[in-house]
Amino acid sequence: MELLELILFLLVAIVASSLLDQIVRGVSLPLVQIGLGALIAFLIPTSLTEGIDFELLFILFIAPLHFNESRHVDSGELWRNRFGIASLVTGLVLLTMVAVGFSLHALLPAIPLAACLAIGAAMGSSDATAITSLSKEFRFGKRHEALLTGEALLNDVTGTVGFTCAIGVAVSGTFSLAHAGEEFALDLFGGMVAGVLLGFLFWLLLNAIRRFGLDNPTVHVVLELLAPFVIYLACEQLHLGGVIAVVMAGMMISLLPQKRSAATARLRMQSASVWKTFEFVLNGIIFVVLGMQLPRVITSALDGGLFGTASFVGIVIAVTLALEAVRFLWVLGLDIVEAKRRGFALRKCFTRLSLKSALAMTVAGSKGGVTLALILTIPFSVASGEAFPYRAELLSLASGIILCTLLLANFALRLFAPRKEHEKRSKPYVDAEIVLLEKVIASIQADSHFTGSVKEKPADIPEPDSRIKQEDAHESTAPLPQEVDEPATAIVMKRYSDRIVELAPDASPDVAERGLALAKRCDELYDASDAIAEALQDIEEDEGTEAEGLTARMMALDMVREAVIDIQDQALARELEFIKAMRRSGELSPAHARDLRNDVYVQQMVEE
Repeated sequence: MELLELILFLLVAIVASSLLDQIVRGVSLPLVQIGLGALIAFLIPTSLTEGIDFELLFILFIAPLHFNESRHVDSGELWRNRFGIASLVTGLVLLTMVAVGFSLHALLPAIPLAACLAIGAAMGSSDATAITSLSKEFRFGKRHEALLTGEALLNDVTGTVGFTCAIGVAVSGTFSLAHAGEEFALDLFGGMVAGVLLGFLFWLLLNAIRRFGLDNPTVHVVLELLAPFVIYLACEQLHLGGVIAVVMAGMMISLLPQKRSAATARLRMQSASVWKTFEFVLNGIIFVVLGMQLPRVITSALDGGLFGTASFVGIVIAVTLALEAVRFLWVLGLDIVEAKRRGFALRKCFTRLSLKSALAMTVAGSKGGVTLALILTIPFSVASGEAFPYRAELLSLASGIILCTLLLANFALRLFAPRKEHEKRSKPYVDAEIVLLEKVIASIQADSHFTGSVKEKPADIPEPDSRIKQEDAHESTAPLPQEVDEPATAIVMKRYSDRIVELAPDASPDVAERGLALAKRCDELYDASDAIAEALQDIEEDEGTEAEGLTARMMALDMVREAVIDIQDQALARELEFIKAMRRSGELSPAHARDLRNDVYVQQMVEE
């Protein structure tokens, strides 16, 4: 019962965070969720406030999120930046481990160096969930976005191995370089090979099921949801890197040829919808749980007496600055190497725009659930049986650093990188979309002679507000207009004109004025046709209408509805043609055209 209550609290917090995110401006969704988690921990003590299991976090959350993300990354761009990504997931993690470890030890000499290095290693693991969220919200350079994505997917291995080795030294006082190298190789390279092989086997399984006609959306989605858990557990049993295996499996599946048909397209869209919801819930749970942990680990150390609140804040800020400085210098070094490789002048790396891009990538590497889960695995005692030195203080300091990096990512990143949503609401973007909608409306109107143009209300149709009386029932059986689908054209035109009205506030003045004038004309046509539709609806609902007349008018209403569907289908087909033409002429960017096409495909599925 307690577990069920905990799950319900988490789900309620996730839904509440989504609503608050639309109300609270300037605060990212992860921070909102962390705040709600802290509030839950303060008001309602649960089992999660006592700690979380590191392996459980990886299996339930990190594995499926990494799997889904790896299936949609640009593999070609990752391969082109493979050396930069490799340096981030190895060299930068090791340098972060050393820089944070020695900085923390210099500020607090009482804490053993090995324990400080363990905290530094945990800080080497950037939070993939936070980075993925930021990359969707902010626009980085193409190369920097690829580096961030690759780092988020692959840097857990080095940080985890470094943390394990440092903790081993702190507990036993011994260190084996050979053992550390063997563990790193098995985790990284063994996980890569296993992931490629298991991804290929999963692809064969899906094709075999499809070949025998057993595939359906439910089976396909369930298999996709199960895949990361099975792959991770299988690799962990073989002592291979489970997270790396999941990432490589997802990338392998995306690279292998996929059957293209209408059925598979619908299946992929249904799968994407399920994964989007699943991803939102898992991301939310991670940050809510993180918020539930932070108060406990911070307050327990402040009561210990090693440092006061002011000292704690100062140390956390100092170590965070050291962490960010190391990352900035490494990113700047990668930019310099890339400039030399391409033959550019080195001064290009020190322009205002280049430095802002490097700073954006620096603060985007925030820490999160993985880092916290690692530090929570610090043992309570060492080999001699004594208590692990300053464990509570280490947990609180690491938690404070995590919170600082998340705050930097939320408030500082917007100074260095533009939001992607701003690009979608830019005037050229909106103007092009309004032009597209105008073309579609013009095509609907041009085809109106096939479906019947809107004319004056026929005399034999009563006013919309009037009701046919019982004694006039016989007169109501007068012949219907031949063009019974007259309202359909105006109805579909109004659907498109309503979208113009929504876009007009963000459009250029001349485009907005032209679009609103067209929308006004569509509204007038719609009002005229609506009089016919309402009159038919009134007749249909009138109990005094004779059976023969009622049947005729119900058939008329059905014909109107069918006409709307036919005209809408034709309009969507024309919209696809216009998108293609505008893409070729340069009026639409490739990304904008792709988004609009996807919207049309979704509408076509709904119409079916």
